[in-house]
Amino acid sequence: MNETTSMGQPAGRGVNSFPPGYHDDVRRDVAPYVPAAGGTLLDVGGGTGATAAHFRSLGLAERVGAVDRISSDLADPSVDFHESGDLEDQGFLATVIERHGPFQTILCLDILEHLVDPWRVIETLHHALVPGGRIVASIPNVRHYRVSGGLFLRNRWHLMDSGILDRTHLRFFVKETAIELMTHTGLELEEVVTPDRGRHPRLARTAQHLGLGSLVAVDYVVRVRRSD
Repeated sequence: MNETTSMGQPAGRGVNSFPPGYHDDVRRDVAPYVPAAGGTLLDVGGGTGATAAHFRSLGLAERVGAVDRISSDLADPSVDFHESGDLEDQGFLATVIERHGPFQTILCLDILEHLVDPWRVIETLHHALVPGGRIVASIPNVRHYRVSGGLFLRNRWHLMDSGILDRTHLRFFVKETAIELMTHTGLELEEVVTPDRGRHPRLARTAQHLGLGSLVAVDYVVRVRRSD
């Protein structure tokens, strides 16, 4: 999503040039890791807000909204609020927090790697949480064998239109640095999981058995909690 534009979208790629359904894709794979905290849920870089609306239908929140670069005219009618703007504009984020926060749950699903300074954004979001509130992030794993194998064995690092090597990614993470990003402000780590994609279960089991699970993890879901 960014070369950078900030809101989860690349500067050279217009809003209307994304594949159909890109902005209203529902991240059902993340639902098992989102607590039923009630209160208000904010989806950062959440497109139309379809994921936030779906999570409310599951009983995970009472009030939901999203922030993204796309026009609020395109927002899912089921969300309670939708703000359009630049995620890395601290003034914009402050306005969102003032209008709609604080939040019991904040989602950052495949957005942080598109930002120039995701560490600063996490710092801002930390203080937008209620005490005990959580951030749930999905972060691609650059150690995946399709990336690291191509780099070390074939001297290849080919950027693509989507996936781990999306040409609009500005930051790259492995498990340890993803955890560092999410906890550097003092947020407490609760869980790190690799969602089951169900594509190559035998390969995944073998890799885990050999202690090489990081080579088959496409991404990590990291959940942190405000404990200060």
